[in-house]
Amino acid sequence: MRRSEKVGAGRESGQVAVESALVMPLMVFLALGIIQLTMIQHAKLMTEYAAYQAARAGIVWNGNNERMHDAAIVALLPTMGRTDDIVELGKTWGKHQLYDKAMRALAWGGGVVPESLNGSNLFGIIRVDTVNPAYFTPIDTIWKLRAGYNWQELDFDGADSFPEVPGLESKIIKFFNLPQPDESETVYRKATRLTIRLRYWYEMRVPFANWVIFYAWYASNAQVALRGAIDRPTLEQKANMTNRTKDISALRGKARGMDHEEGYNTVYAPEMWVLWGLADGSIPLVSKLVGKRYFLPLTATYTMRMQSNFHRKWIMHLKPDWGL
Repeated sequence: MRRSEKVGAGRESGQVAVESALVMPLMVFLALGIIQLTMIQHAKLMTEYAAYQAARAGIVWNGNNERMHDAAIVALLPTMGRTDDIVELGKTWGKHQLYDKAMRALAWGGGVVPESLNGSNLFGIIRVDTVNPAYFTPIDTIWKLRAGYNWQELDFDGADSFPEVPGLESKIIKFFNLPQPDESETVYRKATRLTIRLRYWYEMRVPFANWVIFYAWYASNAQVALRGAIDRPTLEQKANMTNRTKDISALRGKARGMDHEEGYNTVYAPEMWVLWGLADGSIPLVSKLVGKRYFLPLTATYTMRMQSNFHRKWIMHLKPDWGL
């Protein structure tokens, strides 16, 4: 080989090394990001399945939130660890119980969110809310319900069963005049539909991708833009890819939360602040014990017709005058 050819080969080898050094970090991030996003999508599907299982438990257990919560835990265990045999299932269940206890001990409410309602804890890894029936359901106007707002159980088959109250002639006339509307029956049937919303604090575990996705999601919730390099994000408007420092501490207080028209919000702003503390290590005791942790709230809603009488005590929906 001639000397000029050796020099050319050396230059090509150096060029390949430089290109690899530039491209490799991006390729690694893309690979890690794809893995983490796939795991999130899997957890989202499992959350929807858990909402179905929770609603299924609720319709046969009088809307019992404790039974629905347990059903949701069992459905979501595969996203927390191994469940392929009874020993591993027990270990994963124990892991969930430990994490759940630790999560409940954090200051989620911030004086805004109630810690519990009717004996059901609103903090922890998994939360199941009863969206319907609700406190404002106009059940006092329904003909089949005699006690109005003093009811303790809502008869699940009352609206379409044969009337068993005085004056039934006026109530069954609709069977002979089908176009006649029956507003009270419609209201009653809506009231006997169980609608639940499940929220799951899903922990992202893929290194590097977890915190990149978390901060991107947090900034999107706060409706602000992140600038700078992907591993050195900043809120500085003039920053670019050559930015040398990561400065996003001001992002914490900009969180808006995720609200709903009915039921509890998926996440309140004070809860967002706790997620931030877990992510950046600003909760001293937790960070010292387990390091930084990155969580996303996954939510799913499911509706089923009641197959048992709904008990008033399991209503979870906010009262209109609570102001949350």
